[in-house]
Amino acid sequence: MDFLKNFSEVALGFVVELLKLMPIMIFVFGFKLQPVKRIVFFGLCAIILLILSANFEMRQHLPIYTLISILLTLFIVRGNNRIIFTVISCFGISILDMLVATLWLVFNNQSYSQIANDTTKHVIINSINIATIFTICLIARTLYSRQKHILPQNVRKSYLILIMIGEISLSMFVTAYQLNDRSGDQLTKIMAVCLVVGSIVFLLTSIILIMNHISKNHFERISTINEKLIRSQEQYYTMLLKKEEETRQFRHDINNHLNCMRILFNEKRYNELEKYFDNIGASVKNLRSELQIGNNLISAILKDESDKHPDVSVDIVGRIPPTLRINNMDICTIFYNLFDNAFTAAECSEKKSVEVSVKLLGKNLFFTIKNTISHKIEIVDNILTTEKHDKKYHGFGSGNAVRCAEKNGGELIYKCSDTHFVAELILPNIDLF
Repeated sequence: MDFLKNFSEVALGFVVELLKLMPIMIFVFGFKLQPVKRIVFFGLCAIILLILSANFEMRQHLPIYTLISILLTLFIVRGNNRIIFTVISCFGISILDMLVATLWLVFNNQSYSQIANDTTKHVIINSINIATIFTICLIARTLYSRQKHILPQNVRKSYLILIMIGEISLSMFVTAYQLNDRSGDQLTKIMAVCLVVGSIVFLLTSIILIMNHISKNHFERISTINEKLIRSQEQYYTMLLKKEEETRQFRHDINNHLNCMRILFNEKRYNELEKYFDNIGASVKNLRSELQIGNNLISAILKDESDKHPDVSVDIVGRIPPTLRINNMDICTIFYNLFDNAFTAAECSEKKSVEVSVKLLGKNLFFTIKNTISHKIEIVDNILTTEKHDKKYHGFGSGNAVRCAEKNGGELIYKCSDTHFVAELILPNIDLF
């Protein structure tokens, strides 16, 4: 009976802590769950740990169910900096717990020792905390649906560490206040209210700091993308104007060329006529825009990367529709990263080739880009490990392309063999009409 009682208390505490932590990680910080098999496996491991802790009565010495919920969260979510975000979430939840408990103690004229073993009051306080956390999650989801550029996982670690230090300091202060057994007097109530208000101000300031940092990075990224778009489109349309001018010149001179060929034919100078034909054929071939892929913007991006890597050959099969449902910023994010990674890797390889394949099934686009590589590229959670010198920015490129594809209802998958790297992009309902 003692074991069942211990296990039920530990299991209940574990569920409560998980109900607080998981919504924050998924809905506020935007982490995703691991595959179901992994969740089931680590869930069973957590149950085993709960059974062991109940059997050895470990909960009397440390908050074991809290530690188990933290470990389970770390193993079943995936995303950047999940360890530090889990720690920040835990301290934030702890502050919220202590603030609600502090208000309860003060306005009910009780001390911490009076509610330490009161199950009913624990249930009430935890219910208030869970309701508050779910409200925060709902607000966060509403904000993210309106401001889709807000991605907390892209915040710098230095900001996160500062916030974590602030949370630890605040937790220590609130704990020291709770351990003070004074209750009921007016000054204590005023101090409690000031403590709650100060804590809320700290949390709001942290949120504003993070959002401003994210917005700053977002607009810097937009500015960089717009510069790339303007440069690429300028170069692309300059090339088209040049081709058009060459075409007009060719049409103007075609009669002269025909007369010259007729003269060579009449004089039976066939060798010279053959060379003349070859020269005409080369001129006609140069009039074509060989990097036209159907969509002018994507063609401009492709040409820009091709110009940066002139030694890399390009083979294109298929055409992308001229108009797409996706906005220009997402097009630039996806295709600039795909082309940049492909051409950069191909240039370092022996064969130096890039193959582009486009297929349309109804309104669904299947885009594949395949390039040669000098050595196998490591892929972790469908994100490439960058080999560029500017790791601060280029390390996010492949991940940004994946997120843009998913944002538009699609999927981007990276694959790699010993000789080739392949990126497979699927975008549904791309047609505007």
